[in-house]
Amino acid sequence: MNKMIRGFGLLAAAGAFFTAGLSGCSSQGGESTSEVGSISLPLAANAPSGVRYQLRNATFDIRNRDYYYGGVGGSGGGYNYGGWDGGQEVVTVNSEDHDPNASAILVDLERGRYQVTLRPGWSFQKVEEDGTKTNVEATLLSASTVYIRVSPHSTSWAQYNFGIGDSSLWLNGKVNLDINVYDDPDQYYGYGGYGGEGGGGGVGGSGGFTSTGVGGAGGAGGAAGVGGSDW
Repeated sequence: MNKMIRGFGLLAAAGAFFTAGLSGCSSQGGESTSEVGSISLPLAANAPSGVRYQLRNATFDIRNRDYYYGGVGGSGGGYNYGGWDGGQEVVTVNSEDHDPNASAILVDLERGRYQVTLRPGWSFQKVEEDGTKTNVEATLLSASTVYIRVSPHSTSWAQYNFGIGDSSLWLNGKVNLDINVYDDPDQYYGYGGYGGEGGGGGVGGSGGFTSTGVGGAGGAGGAAGVGGSDW
C-alpha cells in the first residue's frame, strides 16, 4: 500500500480560507489481490499568506454505507473500531492519537462507500516559522459529514472547508425587511375582486295567477338570483 498524503488546496478570501484535500480523488497503488483502499484525513494547510494552520482535537467517525466493512488497520497509529451503530460499524479516528505535526492521517479500509463525520470540539493552531503554535478561531464552512468511495489499491481524500476567524466573519448575512401597502382590495386580490352574493328571488302573484318574480342581480362576479316559484 502506497502512503499517499495530499495537502490542502488553497483559495484566497476576506480571511484565510482553505480546503482540506480533494474529495473523491485517488492515487493508484501497486497490484494486490486485497480489496483494501484507504482514506486520507488532512490535518494541515498553508494559507495564501504562507502561514501554516494545524487542525487539532479532531475526531472523525467513519461509517461504511454499504455495510461491507472489514477494517485492516492503518498507518501512523491505532484506531478505535467502536462497534455497530444502527447497523453500521464505526471507525473513530482522533488526531491527538497521531503525530501532532502530521499533514494527514491515512486509514486503511475495505472498498465501499463511506461517510466521514467531523465531530464538534475540533480546534485550529497557527504554526509560526519557528514552530511556535498559537490557538486561533476558525469556522467550518462545509458540512461536517462528507461522502467518499474507497476503491482497492487507492487513496481517497476527505474534504472540509475552513475559514480562519469566528463565525461572524464567515457566516453572517443580512436580512432586508419590506412591507407592501394596498389601498384598494382589487390591488391585493387581483383584477375584478370577489363577486357578491346573488339577490333573492321575487315572490309570485296571488289569486291563481301564475307570476314569476325576477331575482335580484348578483354582485360583481356573483351568480344571479333564482326566480320565484308558481303559486
